[in-house]
Amino acid sequence: MKPLLLVLALTLSSAATGLVAPSAALAQARPHAQPERGDYLPQDLLRAGPNVDPAAARLRRPPEGYGWFQLRKTYVLASLQTGLIVEVVAI
Repeated sequence: MKPLLLVLALTLSSAATGLVAPSAALAQARPHAQPERGDYLPQDLLRAGPNVDPAAARLRRPPEGYGWFQLRKTYVLASLQTGLIVEVVAI
């Protein structure tokens, strides 16, 4: 009985703290919703690097350490280290 309670307690505590990988947070929370400030880019998109030319898309030049990505029907400005989205522009 005690091992079952321990597993249940650990499961509930990790769910309560919101331990979700940043890469999966956007997809799990809102699979069809548009990205918002404070969301994180999927890891595969972040690893591939920025995929939008700011001049061609008429976007401002990103600050050092940031890049523009196309995600669904938006352009997002995100940190190249963490994937944190700091700006969203509709296409």
